[in-house]
Amino acid sequence: MSERRTLTTLIRLGRALTDPDADPARDAAQVARRTVQALSEPVHEARAGLRARARDLRDRASQRADERLERLITERRGEQDPEVLALLKQRRAARAARTRQEDARRTLLAHAQTPPQRQVLRAVLDVTPWAGGVPGELRYTQLLDRLAPGGDAVSEMSVHRAIWTLAEAGVLAVSPHGVVSAAPPRPPQALPAPADR
Repeated sequence: MSERRTLTTLIRLGRALTDPDADPARDAAQVARRTVQALSEPVHEARAGLRARARDLRDRASQRADERLERLITERRGEQDPEVLALLKQRRAARAARTRQEDARRTLLAHAQTPPQRQVLRAVLDVTPWAGGVPGELRYTQLLDRLAPGGDAVSEMSVHRAIWTLAEAGVLAVSPHGVVSAAPPRPPQALPAPADR
C-alpha cells in the first residue's frame, strides 16, 4: 500500500515538474510531505502494535502475580478474615474492569481497516475511560490538527474519510458541536426463538 502511494507521489512530482504554471517550491514541499507520511505509516503501525503487545504482556504478568498473591493470602489467613476477603474481592473486580476495558479497546480497533482509521480510533480511545483511556474530550478540529498537521488537502481528506466511515459503521459518534467519541461495543443480538405451535 505504501509502495503504491510512493509511486503515485512520484508520478505527481513528475507532472508538477512539467507543468509550466506550477510553483515548484510549493509542489516539492507537498510531495515531500506526502512521501514522508507514506513512509512513516508502517513505522507508526509497528510502534502501535508493539505497544499493544507490551500492554497485553504486562497485563497478563500482572494478572498471574495477582492470582498468586491472592492464593498465598487466602492460604495463610484469608479464609476467616472478612477484611481480607473484601480486599481480595475488590482487587478481582478491578482486574475484571481492566480486562473489560482492554477487550473493548481491542474490539473497537478491530473495526479499523486503514491506517488513518487506526490513527483516528487510537486518538479517540486515548480519551475514552471505558476503553482504558484518560477521561477527556476530543474535537473534530483537534483530530485534523493532530493527524494532518500540515493542512495538506490529501491528508485532511483521509482523516475526514476515516472519521465518517467509522461513524457510519457505528464505531464513532460525532456530536453537533464537533466532539468525536467512541460508541461502546454492543453485544451481538440473538434472533428471537421460534414460537411453539
